[in-house]
Amino acid sequence: MARRKRTSRIPGPKVWLFAIALVLAGFVYGSDDPQRRRTFFDMAERLLQGDTVPAETMAGGARIIDGDTLDLNGSRIRLYGIDAPESAQTCRRGAREWACGKEATAALARMIGNQQLECEKRDTDRYGRTVATCEAGGTSVNTWMVRNGWAVAYRQYGGAIYGANEDAAKRDKLGIWSGTFQMPWDWRKAH
Repeated sequence: MARRKRTSRIPGPKVWLFAIALVLAGFVYGSDDPQRRRTFFDMAERLLQGDTVPAETMAGGARIIDGDTLDLNGSRIRLYGIDAPESAQTCRRGAREWACGKEATAALARMIGNQQLECEKRDTDRYGRTVATCEAGGTSVNTWMVRNGWAVAYRQYGGAIYGANEDAAKRDKLGIWSGTFQMPWDWRKAH
């Protein structure tokens, strides 16, 4: 039996119109949230490439591990593109030291509360953890952590999309930006 050759399919006008609508939605609904805008753009890109397989998603109640890691239904989830102070990390406000790592963990726990979490897998890290963007009550957890100063944009791992949120938190002196701190990746190297 002869095998059929696979040919690349060029998207038709309906697909293009839908992709354009997704891009426009990204600008309209993602104007304040670069992560949401990126999600719309990723959907349009997958559509135009003919990739109809939806991203892997998970939902459920979360147990907070630290400011950028949680457990969702027994799976370890690392929040995509952000880096929060480590649990044992301290920061300074004037002459006083404070437990900013524990505060970041507590802030994440308060933000999620008892809400169901919905996460979309973006990658798997070198430790085997799922790297994901997550939402609680329709709010991006990743964006919220950066915008409220409890995490920084982890630019080397896709975090540039959170740059405007980090700038706003820094300007408003929120969370860790209310004093001085060592970047989490530098703190990990030193400890």
